[in-house]
Amino acid sequence: MKNRKRQRENKKLKSKEEMLDKRNGCGIKDLTAYNAVLQIRTQGKAAIVLK
Repeated sequence: MKNRKRQRENKKLKSKEEMLDKRNGCGIKDLTAYNAVLQIRTQGKAAIVLK
């Protein structure tokens, strides 16, 4: 029999999205991907982040 508590915990773990880092693999601040995803999520209504 399935355990509801365990199912809810697993659902919470799966539903979390990984936060985008504002820095690229070299450690240099690169906001291109961050801003692109932000624009997609808000359907173009988000302000472009420059810092």
